[in-house]
Amino acid sequence: MTTTQHTKQTTGAIPAPCISSENTTPPEPRVWLVAGLGTEPDPADHPVVRDHLMRQWFPGPGRKYHTADGRHHADWTELHTRFDLVEVTAP
Repeated sequence: MTTTQHTKQTTGAIPAPCISSENTTPPEPRVWLVAGLGTEPDPADHPVVRDHLMRQWFPGPGRKYHTADGRHHADWTELHTRFDLVEVTAP
């Protein structure tokens, strides 16, 4: 295996960002505004979501969602009616 070293001149200019032919930008998280004010349809895939009080809601059995501590439970309709919701995506 051979490697080639490249020298870089320091010009004081800010380097240009790398441009790739691949789309490495993660998809934008979906947002559901309270009372159906948004245009995003209800999800069919039961994503993990965060409400406007910063609680994460996780899908569970019986199409119910619950918080991480298990203290709060709701179905999607109740969540969507009471809270603005943002999908939690992997970092």
